[in-house]
Amino acid sequence: MYNYGSLKKVDGNTTAFEPSDNMSINGVPLNQLVDGYTHLTVTGRGLLGRTVKKSSVPGRRGVWVEDISDDERQLEIKYKLEVDTSSNMRDKFAKLNKILRTHASSGFLEITFKDEPEYVYYGYFSGADAIEEKSLSIISKFTILVPDGYKKKQAQNSTGPVTLSDALEVLPESITVTPIGTVNQVQIINGTKILSFSGSYTAGKDIVVTFDQEEVTATYNGRSILSELDRFSPLEQFTVKNGDTITAKNASVKKVVWKDERA
Repeated sequence: MYNYGSLKKVDGNTTAFEPSDNMSINGVPLNQLVDGYTHLTVTGRGLLGRTVKKSSVPGRRGVWVEDISDDERQLEIKYKLEVDTSSNMRDKFAKLNKILRTHASSGFLEITFKDEPEYVYYGYFSGADAIEEKSLSIISKFTILVPDGYKKKQAQNSTGPVTLSDALEVLPESITVTPIGTVNQVQIINGTKILSFSGSYTAGKDIVVTFDQEEVTATYNGRSILSELDRFSPLEQFTVKNGDTITAKNASVKKVVWKDERA
């Protein structure tokens, strides 16, 4: 937490103090969802760690690096909850428990902060401190697990060109192409990377490749065509960089959707 905004009166109402890094869940500030809740601090928004898998090599100095991967991110939220009765304390915790378990349409809690509102952490409520209730004002912590570790910008789209401000490269969210006439092969192309599908395709029926976090899917007119994906097509490595332009063979590019991201 940094500094708070000042109190202002609007039409006779007084706004509450709000920290400059105030947290929102699924688009709504948490202090607006739970009366008496105040965001204090957040830990875990800084550098993202990496895991280096290594092994020693007999007779050689140093180690052999086998793999490097980014870690997950843990956001620890410190907050204050103030109420006027013990019964209200129970109600507020019940509401907070419900909010922290209510995922957005993405399947995650969508976490944003006031000082970086255009970037979203996609995570899960993963833990909380045990609280010794000695008064009607408590200070405690809870944790959000961000499996990917990165925060994502709102989705952008085009008919081919890709622009990135922060990320070096990302997997698209989706690519939609429409066959030109009746063809037996459609290719989606980004430089040397080619997704090639062999089957029977006709004009006016879209091929949609969706790059979800859990799996990558490809459909034609609503049915799966993963079995029609040609060998050596880099489906899970079809990343894009700033300045790339997605093109197609035997099809026109209808829409490319992607999200910029920051570690």
